[in-house]
Amino acid sequence: MAGAVGATSGLESVRTATSSRSAPVEVPLPVSENPLCTPHLEAENVHRVYNTIAEHWDHTRYKAWPRVDAFIRSQPPGSLVADLGCGNGKNIPAVKESGSFVLASDMSPPLVRIAADAHDTGTPKVGLLVADCLCTPFRSGSFDAAVSIAVLHHLSTVPRRIQALREAARILRPQGEFLVYCWSYEQDADISASRHRFATQDVLVPFHAVSRVKKPKDVSKTAGTTNALANGVDSCGTAEAAPDVQQRYCHVYRSGELQELLAQVPELEVVDIWFDTGNWCALARRRPD
Repeated sequence: MAGAVGATSGLESVRTATSSRSAPVEVPLPVSENPLCTPHLEAENVHRVYNTIAEHWDHTRYKAWPRVDAFIRSQPPGSLVADLGCGNGKNIPAVKESGSFVLASDMSPPLVRIAADAHDTGTPKVGLLVADCLCTPFRSGSFDAAVSIAVLHHLSTVPRRIQALREAARILRPQGEFLVYCWSYEQDADISASRHRFATQDVLVPFHAVSRVKKPKDVSKTAGTTNALANGVDSCGTAEAAPDVQQRYCHVYRSGELQELLAQVPELEVVDIWFDTGNWCALARRRPD
């Protein structure tokens, strides 16, 4: 499949990520009369999966990735930051510690509940809610900065990806900054955590959740993007039972593809594009009105 915008249409195929622990399997990509409606593939292999594995996921994600943390802390004290697809809220401490305010949202109620329990939403610095990143309840032009970390690769169609970027642009004030990370088709050859190569851009990535989870005591909480995304086959904690394998849908991005999507959002000016341990990343700025 080509990496150009518009390449994903009709009935394409999704394959399981090739690794020593999984074999390719094909399933159809969604076709919908309304391109912005949530396709069954995402409802089943993104929303349902994260609702199912939320507790296990929380035990494998501890801290904001280094460059995400640096971006958040670079915002002036008192800034209002949107975390679009916040998961278990691992980016929230960086916002609080830097003297800013955050409104964090995610489609998964269990993950939002975990984030709320962990990050004391009784403080006016933090607000958490369940919301779709394609259509948030936030007021237009109200945020100084926004982040979308490991979210865009879970959207299965080009119109939905573009709408997610447009929504981020809508809520930013003029000159507000937007940081986006998405998983890359091109993987670092020297990163041992990446155990597979992709035969196609649309893949089902297995997550090995175990029935009894115990947070490991000796795991470093400074783990960066290598362990978080470059490793598509996850396992966590300790258990007495066999793992439950859940398949997460991901669209992995080729070089230049993220730029092409951002070019479809004229409100955003791309400041920088870079590759960070298995992810394509972009920093954009909301153009003046």
